Amino acid sequence: MMRPILRVARATFHEAWRRRFLNGILLFAILIIGSSWVFAYLQPGAELQMIIDIGLGSIRFFGMLIAVFMGTRLIPDEIERRTIHTILAKPVSRAQFVFGKFLGGVATIAVNLALMGIAFYIVFAIKAPQFAAAKPEDAFIFAAMYSNIAKAIVLAFFEVWLVLGIAVVASTLFSWVLSVIFTFVIYFVGQMSDFFQQLSDPERGASRIAQILLGTLYRVLPHFEIFDIREAILQGTHTPWATMFQTMGQGAAYLVVVLLIGYLVFNEREV
Repeated sequence: MMRPILRVARATFHEAWRRRFLNGILLFAILIIGSSWVFAYLQPGAELQMIIDIGLGSIRFFGMLIAVFMGTRLIPDEIERRTIHTILAKPVSRAQFVFGKFLGGVATIAVNLALMGIAFYIVFAIKAPQFAAAKPEDAFIFAAMYSNIAKAIVLAFFEVWLVLGIAVVASTLFSWVLSVIFTFVIYFVGQMSDFFQQLSDPERGASRIAQILLGTLYRVLPHFEIFDIREAILQGTHTPWATMFQTMGQGAAYLVVVLLIGYLVFNEREV
């Protein structure tokens, strides 16, 4: 059962690293993260905030780009090259093919985000002691930031994997261009899910129809904003592991549902 999935995943991983466009995104992301300490000098007094905003923001944003552009091509490329018929005749079931493609994408993104995370940690490790020396009274805040940053990067992994799952499923429903647009829309709208909840509040004067429509959007859309803990890091607030596990659990549960939908759609699709 697992061997065909791992074979597809391994092939997907190696193929992804031959895509120059994705490698270009990774290189650009590392350059942006690495140069964040230069941008920090543009606003004296806000250096640490800018480094964290630029560094962690770049990891999330560029990770999302890689997930979208890779995920929407994983299955369509095999169909266009007609290699899917050879793969499915080995035999590899459609479920194994879909999950193998997804796992290959997960491994690719994991390496990409790990490289971005290392680049950010290097920049932060160089700059943080300077801020700590300037404000000795906040030494405990800087010490807590190291662990919180690691947690932020872990959450970024789960967020981007969820984006990848949505992109893969979109590619089983739409053309490549529409899949990219659909995934981008879901991602950016998902960042505002709390806003829909506020608009659906009857105390704010929302009509019954607005309550139903906006409430449904709030429940259906993935809540990507829960994966962003930059504000807590800047405030020196400790992010408990209970909150981490709850957030990762929500992302994993949503991902399972998305992948099951993708399998059901792909299983009925003519290739």
